[in-house]
Amino acid sequence: MPSKYPTLQIFLHWLSLLFVLITYFSIQAQDLDLTLDWYDLMVNTHYTFGICVWGIIFVRLIVRHLYLKQTPAITPTPPVWQTKLAHYVHLALYLFFILIPIFGALTVLNKGSDLTFANYPIIAGFNPNPETAHTLKEIHETLVNIAMALVVLHAIAALFHHYIVKDNTLLRMMPHKSK
Repeated sequence: MPSKYPTLQIFLHWLSLLFVLITYFSIQAQDLDLTLDWYDLMVNTHYTFGICVWGIIFVRLIVRHLYLKQTPAITPTPPVWQTKLAHYVHLALYLFFILIPIFGALTVLNKGSDLTFANYPIIAGFNPNPETAHTLKEIHETLVNIAMALVVLHAIAALFHHYIVKDNTLLRMMPHKSK
């Protein structure tokens, strides 16, 4: 049984985190109110990387389904409740990072704006519906808040396992060391 995840899965895991962080912090940075160009850059960055998050989640699911024959074992073996909880948290993370970009895109489209990727329109906006856009935005932001809490929980659990329990949970997803 392998002691680590395959290199491709490790790469996609950390790339997903990078995309999530860029998406999250770009929309927070829009409020710095530096210039209109800054605002537009941050909004476009948010849209582009939000779509990248959505896409990479599907790539990760496909890679996991096609190429992961066995999940690397955690040594020493954790209690069953921890394994089940970790499984549900992972499922929730996948689900949230599929739904969040969908609700974000629907918010933009219902505002009457085009959905853009790298500042190029990819889907034309709908007839503006401010009430629907507001509701979708509230759902989007609530899902983001829950997902970010799960990301933090996921990271804390990995660090807890590494530094307190001293098992190989975190090491299974760390990049291979160069020789």
